[in-house]
Amino acid sequence: MNAFRKFALTLRNSAIICSAMASFAVADTYPDKPVEMVIGFKPGGFSDAMARKLSEPLTEILGQPIVHTYKGGAGGSIAATAVKDVPADGYTVVVATSLTFGFNPLQGKVNYTKDDFDYLLTMARFDTAFVSLANKPWTDFNSMIEHAKATGMPLKFGSLGPADRLQMEAVMKATGVVIIPLPVKGGANMMQQILGGHVDFGLSGGPHVQYVKSGEMIALAASGSEPLNATPDAPTMSSLGYPAVSYNSVIAAPKGLPDDVKAKLEGALLEAAKSEGFQELVTGRYVGIPPMNGSQTAQSIEEITKAMQAVISASGN
Repeated sequence: MNAFRKFALTLRNSAIICSAMASFAVADTYPDKPVEMVIGFKPGGFSDAMARKLSEPLTEILGQPIVHTYKGGAGGSIAATAVKDVPADGYTVVVATSLTFGFNPLQGKVNYTKDDFDYLLTMARFDTAFVSLANKPWTDFNSMIEHAKATGMPLKFGSLGPADRLQMEAVMKATGVVIIPLPVKGGANMMQQILGGHVDFGLSGGPHVQYVKSGEMIALAASGSEPLNATPDAPTMSSLGYPAVSYNSVIAAPKGLPDDVKAKLEGALLEAAKSEGFQELVTGRYVGIPPMNGSQTAQSIEEITKAMQAVISASGN
């Protein structure tokens, strides 16, 4: 081996060693400053409550404060857009929903895709159901559709967003029943619309449970393919032969996290989600699931994207 080749080999080996040492150094020092958690919802809601409860053990595990920033609106897309282009160094994460990543990009109104993020945690699944007053002349989703068919009655539907409206368009196309969507902002307002008889049924992510337990409302069907925690006997939309929509609470980071940083951050989030305090919160609100790690969350986003593509196709859009 001539002197030049020896010199080149030495340089290459030195570069490999320096790179490895740098990687170990990042892993050893991360985090050495506060971690920003960008929450894609307004303060005071349940997503905010989950983020704050999760941050308590997360602060202890990482040894750094968790700083909360709120960028609510557009189903989490404002927050996701803000986080996408920040440095992928593990110091910024976004709290949003599975639809933020698996549905909103399909609408063509955002400048990111599901592939622009590293997924770290699914911490909850909202107990999302179609609900109505218990004194209506039906007992579940199918009997409501059959009643509408038999009477020619249009159904007024309380809608929380574009995903559920597309889902109902798919039902209309499949059954011929007229369903009139009426936009409603927030779960509390939805309860008022249903209780006041302003809509025949509506989508709820959890506030309905107390009214179901009191006998004032019934859960017609789970919006997704998973049974509801609070009312497990309610059919799922997929079991009824309709497209399903699931709403999960997801934490992600900009694409390209260093492997060691990602492993440390993902592990810390998973440990925090399994903590007693956090589990008491989510199980008490019927949104508890076994927390899903990064790879499981990424797979879930892929599945939800395919499900939402099916919803769009079935709705004729």
